[in-house]
Amino acid sequence: MTRRGPWAGWIAALWVLSLALSPALAQAQSTSARPSEAELPSCEDRTLADQLGDRMRPRGVQERDFLKDKHVQLTAHGGLFSADLLSSSYMYGGALAFWFTEDVALEVSFDVTPLALDVDEPLADFFGDERFEPGTGYLALAGLLWSPVHAKLKLGDSIVHADILLAAGAGRLFHDSVQGVTFDAGLILEMYTTQWVTVRFDLRNVVAVQEAVAETRLTNNISATAGVAFWIPTGL
Repeated sequence: MTRRGPWAGWIAALWVLSLALSPALAQAQSTSARPSEAELPSCEDRTLADQLGDRMRPRGVQERDFLKDKHVQLTAHGGLFSADLLSSSYMYGGALAFWFTEDVALEVSFDVTPLALDVDEPLADFFGDERFEPGTGYLALAGLLWSPVHAKLKLGDSIVHADILLAAGAGRLFHDSVQGVTFDAGLILEMYTTQWVTVRFDLRNVVAVQEAVAETRLTNNISATAGVAFWIPTGL
């Protein structure tokens, strides 16, 4: 049997130690790699980041495609006049407005509607005389328009810009059954179809003191009209 020298044990110990430390040395070499040897980001990652950046970037306030400022608005409309004390009937007329700014305008309007009391006809036939004489009412008003809301409506495949307006004013409903000043307030939807012509829907409450068949009270009459508006620039 051959006897091993004392150095053989040291060689075996060093060999075992090198096997144990080799994974740690390899990890240390990989982490100490130079920046130039790092893997470059792919083009797909950059494209995705650019798309996300565009979507998350603030858009800001978008300009309106229709400006009302310093324009004259001429409107022709017609619809229904739902009377409180009297019978409901049709109405027609027009309005003229001047927009001082994009949001505020002064408007004057004039409408015509028949005023009658259908329930008076059987009474007139029974008593032999008319207690309420029907006639034509002329509604003249002046007031302010305020445009606090701008909206976009989807009609078919197209997007239509629109404004929601608040209206309030005063004037007179000229008829023998009406006493004193007439007031009105309501809501308007303005749809901007072209640069010169728009479509308008108007709903208002017309308040007046009326007398019919020995009854006098404060009435709330509803006017609902639809019309077409023409826009005239003033150059101011």
